[in-house]
Amino acid sequence: MSGTFLAHIRVYFKPGIYDPESETISRALERLGFDRIASLSAGKFFDVNIEADDAEDASQLARQMCDTLLANPVIETYSVEIVD
Repeated sequence: MSGTFLAHIRVYFKPGIYDPESETISRALERLGFDRIASLSAGKFFDVNIEADDAEDASQLARQMCDTLLANPVIETYSVEIVD
């Protein structure tokens, strides 16, 4: 059954890649009294409505988008969730 599927895409730096945005946010939160943060990672979040034959097709298309443009495979990783 074809239709429109919502893909939640999250893109993050790979472990070991320096992430200045996360460092800045983490230090700011600590200065504001949030001293229990063990780690923090900032990233990008995309909601994409995809017209596809089924959820698997939508997932494959979303992954192709990540591999082509949304994520840099050298320094970033991503996850795709198709929402019913």
